[in-house]
Amino acid sequence: MTSHRTAPRRTVTALAGALSLIAVVSGCGKGGDAAQNDPRQLTVLSQYLKGTPGGKLFYDEAAAFTDETGIKVKIVEAGEDLDESYETSLAAGKEADVVFVNVYDKTLGWTKNGAAVPVDQYLDAWGLRAKVEPQALKEWTDADGKVMGFPFAAFSWPVWYNTDLLKRAGVGKIPATTDELIDAADKLREAGIEPMAVGGNDWSGQKLFAQIAQSYSTPEETEQLYTKGGFCASDKAMRGIGLFITLRDAGVFIDKAQGFTFDAMQSTYFTGKAAMMSQGSWAFSEVPEKIRQNTELAGLPMPSGAAFTKPTSYLGYTSTGFWISPNGDKKQDAVKEFISYFYQPDVSGKFLADASIYPALSLDAAHRKSDDPLLNSAVNDVPKKSVNALLPDLYVPAAANTPLVQATGLAFGKGNDAKKICAALDQAYSGVQ
Repeated sequence: MTSHRTAPRRTVTALAGALSLIAVVSGCGKGGDAAQNDPRQLTVLSQYLKGTPGGKLFYDEAAAFTDETGIKVKIVEAGEDLDESYETSLAAGKEADVVFVNVYDKTLGWTKNGAAVPVDQYLDAWGLRAKVEPQALKEWTDADGKVMGFPFAAFSWPVWYNTDLLKRAGVGKIPATTDELIDAADKLREAGIEPMAVGGNDWSGQKLFAQIAQSYSTPEETEQLYTKGGFCASDKAMRGIGLFITLRDAGVFIDKAQGFTFDAMQSTYFTGKAAMMSQGSWAFSEVPEKIRQNTELAGLPMPSGAAFTKPTSYLGYTSTGFWISPNGDKKQDAVKEFISYFYQPDVSGKFLADASIYPALSLDAAHRKSDDPLLNSAVNDVPKKSVNALLPDLYVPAAANTPLVQATGLAFGKGNDAKKICAALDQAYSGVQ
């Protein structure tokens, strides 16, 4: 399950999903309208798919909620085109009551344009504010200071290292500096092993590029670049882009990375063909056992003179949460019961333990346990080994997202220099108002 997709939208698929949603919500004739207006029936548009561990658990808990409360829940899957599907159904006045999706791209504007209802008053009136990690509420607050929805899932996003492949190539320890990373890449290639798998053609490559490009910048400077552009005019950003080029040309990334997608990246690592990848905690439940046993999590190595004192990783709370639609706001009692149910420690703790989904909730030690060694490492070890880089998701304007992915795809192509790359990055902001 991909929680941080930024791939270009598939309009035909999105329209089909929207029409399916309208059909589910409105039904045929008066019966469908009655279902839409029934205060004891909720339609939930979900990014989680039933075929994933998190999706299966979401369905199971929604059914348990119905058994406990008598409130019927209809889950409609929309996957990565959820935002377009939702907005199309909203325009028809047939939107779902609750939307379960992450903070990113178009969703960042939903409270401003009326697509979703700010939840500040409900956090307090329903007694839920104290249950949420403070940083989660901060990341779910829009530019107008309004909390956009109810955070549910968080994530850790470190670099995964296959220690068996590293040892086979004569690399005795996890690289901590970029010099060590380049040396490790040389040894891996000599041993016939690809170094770092990366989806240079989509959002996963964009995130890795951004992580490297901010190596010499403060969080405040990086935030300004994400928000407004200006890469070519920033000496520190140009230095970071230069670092990326050094790593690219030294062979750190998989061959032909600019043609790779997220799925290809993950498959390459999961089949033991690459020794490293940058990947999120949402994928822990999908790791083949042999790869799991040989994977160590750590940060992305930094160069001397970097703005960071340790290797970097991403940690954030912009993963899935509950948004209330205008329709859902008319069913406050049912929505309150639904969200309060999922905010129970026993329920949220299941998503951590059974589906390797980080909670955005403040859970006690008894509910923060998992049998997954990777998840435990992400929770306990990665924060000690690394510091947090600034994730672009909260700052990049929606109009710049797809052009930025295209620009970073250009960056993974050999022969493209810093000036060409920064110009493409800045061009991505030309359509931003």
